[in-house]
Amino acid sequence: MHDIKVSKSFEITRRAVVLVAFAAVLLPIATRAQTTYHDPKGRFDLQVPTGWSAAPDSGADQIIVHHGAAQAIIAVIQQNKSNSMTAKEFVDSTVIEFKQQCPTTQERQSGTVTLAGAPGIYTIVTCSDPKSPAVAEASAVLTPNYYMVGFTMISPLSQYYANLPVLDGIRTSLHVTGNDSTPAVSKDADPLGVTEAKKACAVGAFTQEECARQIGIQYSKQTAGEDTAAAAKANVYRDPSGRFSFSIPEGWTATSEGDKGINGVQLRSGSNWINVIPVDPAPSASEVVLRYETNMAAKSNSGRKPPFGSTGLLQLFGHGVELTWDNFSANGADGTARDSYIGGVSEVSGTGQNHLLLVASIDGQQKDDGGKAFLTVGQSIQFGAH
Repeated sequence: MHDIKVSKSFEITRRAVVLVAFAAVLLPIATRAQTTYHDPKGRFDLQVPTGWSAAPDSGADQIIVHHGAAQAIIAVIQQNKSNSMTAKEFVDSTVIEFKQQCPTTQERQSGTVTLAGAPGIYTIVTCSDPKSPAVAEASAVLTPNYYMVGFTMISPLSQYYANLPVLDGIRTSLHVTGNDSTPAVSKDADPLGVTEAKKACAVGAFTQEECARQIGIQYSKQTAGEDTAAAAKANVYRDPSGRFSFSIPEGWTATSEGDKGINGVQLRSGSNWINVIPVDPAPSASEVVLRYETNMAAKSNSGRKPPFGSTGLLQLFGHGVELTWDNFSANGADGTARDSYIGGVSEVSGTGQNHLLLVASIDGQQKDDGGKAFLTVGQSIQFGAH
């Protein structure tokens, strides 16, 4: 066990958290009901979940909240305004520390995160020790009132996805004295449940198939509460031949293709479009997607293997239908980046005779709204006259 010193106009002495975390050393502190932890120096407070324990680290100016081998390590240090440590320096130094303690450490994902009410950054790493593989996420932010806030969460790989909601909850509850700002939330940001599922996929907690299932479940939860409101606002497109119907998202228009819509229908919103196309019977909705992508690859001579998206096929079930889709980036005819969706829809308990193909192209700047529109259409499809 050793100290790591990081200094600019100040010095932080931090115990090597990796030894505490990756080796799963447990603190001898009794558990208790959920409570609020108040920093003795008055710098911050946070919520300690039921069954978790919190206590100052005897070797550094930080606290450790833990339950079994899962831990959250919190450091809140006042900075010199003229020579402050940056969030990147904090995260980078923590990652270096991980690598020193575990030679197999790999950086898996980096991004932005809200920490103590301010926009910060994070990096996720894994340690592939065969006896105790683990995941650690180091996040940090320099608050407007010049507190360096570091939040490091650590978990065994096998328990990572189960621990994430609790660890994220601890991080969300962290309040730094005098820092009450509320950062703007990007409309393109994924819901927390989707973000957590994607993180679990990034660190290898799931197989590709299970990743797709878990992300699909989270998207399903996201849209479940929105379905009723969306349906109330939406118009309904009814196929002239009575084969299917679906909700037209607000702000989109629908135009039948071919004589009496025999070739389906196209929805448009600006440069964004979604085609809903009747297709021949297939063994499953997944087969509809893979068959279309195989044809795409053959026509373009790209040699690309379906599914095209890095996550694999995603699935949602509801309203008696199955929606399976692939999502990937592609360039439009003008060379601009666009978000592409290839979906298949079938009846969950039907005869296998009713299938629709959904093909969507969404402007890269509007992928969030376009993605919701795609899911609204796909999940609202009903076969037969309604």
